[in-house]
Amino acid sequence: MKKYILLFAILLTSCDTPAEVSQGYGFGGGGDEEETYIGGPSETTDLYNKFIDAHNEQDTEVIASLLSEDLVIYHSDGRTVEDKASHIEGLQAWFDQMNPSFNPYWGMPYVGVNKGETWMIAAHQTITTVDEIETSIGTMLDIQFTDGLVSTIIVYDRQTQPQQ
Repeated sequence: MKKYILLFAILLTSCDTPAEVSQGYGFGGGGDEEETYIGGPSETTDLYNKFIDAHNEQDTEVIASLLSEDLVIYHSDGRTVEDKASHIEGLQAWFDQMNPSFNPYWGMPYVGVNKGETWMIAAHQTITTVDEIETSIGTMLDIQFTDGLVSTIIVYDRQTQPQQ
């Protein structure tokens, strides 16, 4: 009887079961309503953290190294920035005027099942200081990474109270 149980166990473990293909969750816009999403790789979170750390250090050289040349940024007020050089120029002026700091509090990488696009959705509190007056903005970013570089950023923000 023990031989039969062992034989049965070996047969069970040696059978190939088809891999389950993820159908993903949610839905996509931008012309592909069939797109769905799954959780993304931790490397995307690492890139996001490096990106935010460089902003906190106001290191435009590191920030520029993380951006694609054809970067597009869609701001919540309707402005669009359409290349890396313009963004870095505007960012440096903003750093000089507002002395911002960024406090991330959540984020999640995700990948499109059909197109394979890699994104990170994340939120942080942006604190700016002008003439010793602090302003707090709750900011959510939807960042697309293409070939390890930031290629698209969609910015959503709202006025908040500074965290204590």
